[in-house]
Amino acid sequence: MSLNELLFERKLTTALIVDDGYDEVPKAQDLIKQGAAWENFFADIGESDKDIIVESFPKYEEIDADDLRLSDDFVATIWSLRKTLRPELSTPLFEEYEQASKTDQAFLSKLESALRAVGIEPIQAGRDIPAAGKTVSIIFADLFLGSAQNDSDLEASLIRLKELLTGREASPPLVILMSSSPRLSEKKTYFRDKAHLLGAMFRVLSKNDLTNDTRFSQVLTRLALHNEDALRLASFLHCWDVGLDEAKSRFLAKIRCLDLADYAQIRQLLLNFEGQPLGSYVLDVFDRMLQHEIEFDAATIHAAKELNKIHADSYPPPYIAGSPDLQQLVYQTIYQNPKRLDVPTTESGAPVSFGDIIVKRTSLVAPVAGASPATEDSDVLVVLTPACDLARSGFRQALMISGKFEQLSPKAWTYKSTGTKTPIIILPDGRRMWIRWDLKDIQTLERDELNVLLVEGGTHQILIRLRETHAIELQQKLLADLGRVGLVARMPATFAVSVEAYTLNTESKLQPLSLPTLQIEGGVCYMGRDIDGNSISRLGLSEAAIDELALAIAGIDKTTINQKSQETLARLKSAATLPPSLHVPDVNKNGYITLTYEGKDANGGMVQQVIGLIARNPTDTESLKPDVQKHGALVLIVRDQ
Repeated sequence: MSLNELLFERKLTTALIVDDGYDEVPKAQDLIKQGAAWENFFADIGESDKDIIVESFPKYEEIDADDLRLSDDFVATIWSLRKTLRPELSTPLFEEYEQASKTDQAFLSKLESALRAVGIEPIQAGRDIPAAGKTVSIIFADLFLGSAQNDSDLEASLIRLKELLTGREASPPLVILMSSSPRLSEKKTYFRDKAHLLGAMFRVLSKNDLTNDTRFSQVLTRLALHNEDALRLASFLHCWDVGLDEAKSRFLAKIRCLDLADYAQIRQLLLNFEGQPLGSYVLDVFDRMLQHEIEFDAATIHAAKELNKIHADSYPPPYIAGSPDLQQLVYQTIYQNPKRLDVPTTESGAPVSFGDIIVKRTSLVAPVAGASPATEDSDVLVVLTPACDLARSGFRQALMISGKFEQLSPKAWTYKSTGTKTPIIILPDGRRMWIRWDLKDIQTLERDELNVLLVEGGTHQILIRLRETHAIELQQKLLADLGRVGLVARMPATFAVSVEAYTLNTESKLQPLSLPTLQIEGGVCYMGRDIDGNSISRLGLSEAAIDELALAIAGIDKTTINQKSQETLARLKSAATLPPSLHVPDVNKNGYITLTYEGKDANGGMVQQVIGLIARNPTDTESLKPDVQKHGALVLIVRDQ
């Protein structure tokens, strides 16, 4: 399918180009850097010049010169009179602006032609946006909406873009941010976040790139290919945004029906017997009510169903380097917010609650480099006595199991059942650990013993509280693994990695490829599981890094490559593109594995073809063993940070 056909099929047929190069009249901000020219202008005005200016701008003599140069109306007046006034008076003011305008207009003309060539109708827009701009399918936005190209111009561009996106949150247009400024790359994350853009619907390109036919087509093709899935995600996020507000309104309408007398009845008829304070009980109930209202929202449910249609086997690489912190999401699904500890859960005097994580204070101190290893004593205890028993006045002692903190690392992250564990806990100093629980170390502590441990300045403290389902899972495992509660599957873990690329030279030595973007950005290693529960790892690279690698591959001279690797090099160069994520070895395994892509065999059938090698944390990066040299056309080395 050609690019024109793809764009037509995806209904990407109109583009708004927002650039101050279309403005016919400059603004005061455009001349903000012309301080010396303004001083000379006001100093050199003669009587005849003044008469001409006053005729068009009667308030000229009533306004201070510093205020005049900041007036859009005055600048527009001088612009209209620039051929009437003496050239030596007006030319220095506008010379730089006019030169920049000519450059911009030449670029804009090329961009319009390139868009028409692929079937997209361009719509011109300066700082005033036409009505047609609210319905276009693509927006090309200038980073700086003004000739001064300062932060004020950047904010003006951002304001215009947000105006264009307002009302289209559920089905936003594609946005391409453009500029000739070297600050373009620096500001792309800021622009994306402030405008609430999805990376899959957003690109940042220099104006030089936009005049490069290959780069231009490549970007439009990628955006178009994944636009349907990106729209599904945008709709889902918008439905959450709207649905939360509506759920909140329904929720508040219901709880406002409860008056003081109702709370008193709940206290007298239920909580006095149960021994649970009113505040803690109401928080528990209202949490569940609000969740029920969120689940009621039909638009959110429909948008969630639409996510099932996303083509997970052909997703694009992340455009902006860096990935969501999925471990942080796991942490929030496992634990209540620590602020919740401020609300007592019992009136029985019990110092602990079901699911409380009790931590030895010394375990919260980061170890000093070179210090002796920590002892094998338990770092942490979790309270597993049923909540109702803790709440009643007859409470005597709490049932707990002990655990040990372990450093959270790629080696530790696994989906396989390797003992009883809690996959993550974040300590107050920011360290990320996981907890290895010892089901054989069952402990019971009486109320007085707990009070001694947890007194201010005591040896232990309550750090956080497990959510009920996770505390129940530990409780059930303790009770002979009966009736285990199903939980939401943990999201994959993400770990930053560095990535190096090599080829195998004629002397069977690894020769590095020059990849400055890849060296700066590195990659992200996603660690999850396959259908059998085995750990798998995939490497994700940004779009810029993949493009850089593809250019480097295209430039490999086969005469510099080991003879054994020639066939692999041919397959590598014939591959349409590198996949957006690459299978990498498990962190605990040494050696190289093959890189593959799906290509056609001699009969036209689709087969997995080897295009290189990849290794994780190898010890030898000088050469390859003879049995794998035939695949050395491209060698990727991934190192965990």
